[in-house]
Amino acid sequence: MGLLALLAEGPSHGYQLKAGFEARTGGVWTVNVGQIYTTLDRLQGEGLVEPAPSSDADATGGRDRRPWRITRDGKEALEAWFDAVDLDIAPPRDELLVKVLLAMGRSTAEALAVIDRQRVELYRLAHAERRARTTAVTTDPVARLAATLMAEAVSARHEADLHWLDRCEAALTDPATFEETP
Repeated sequence: MGLLALLAEGPSHGYQLKAGFEARTGGVWTVNVGQIYTTLDRLQGEGLVEPAPSSDADATGGRDRRPWRITRDGKEALEAWFDAVDLDIAPPRDELLVKVLLAMGRSTAEALAVIDRQRVELYRLAHAERRARTTAVTTDPVARLAATLMAEAVSARHEADLHWLDRCEAALTDPATFEETP
């Protein structure tokens, strides 16, 4: 759907789609250009994209420079995707969550050690991301906004993980107090 969203803005070749996707996700999610072409081939098979007319083609030609465009069916699929509301009832399978919960079954001391290591790493990551945000420069206002919003999402996730780790520690060290607090 990310590729369809980018193609809805105009024809692009694979490397442009790779750069556009990475810019729109604030540089947090990278994608292999081979994955771009594999996905374009699949989307073409589904009738959602097609090669753009040769007049739109780059002079160098070849698969790596073949422009693609979204089809009418692709636009409809994209609109349906944007209209859909995604709500996960169960939390995503997350290594931090699984690791902490399974460590609790080993011993309180080991679970607390896992919580401490995770907490230290989350603080280190948060600090590194703040530093990276101050050095990232782009002249594209959409890419700049995307980077800012992605940084906010990552920061909110780290804060939520830290809060959850605090709750886990409270449950392990004083279960009675933990049960009384919301």
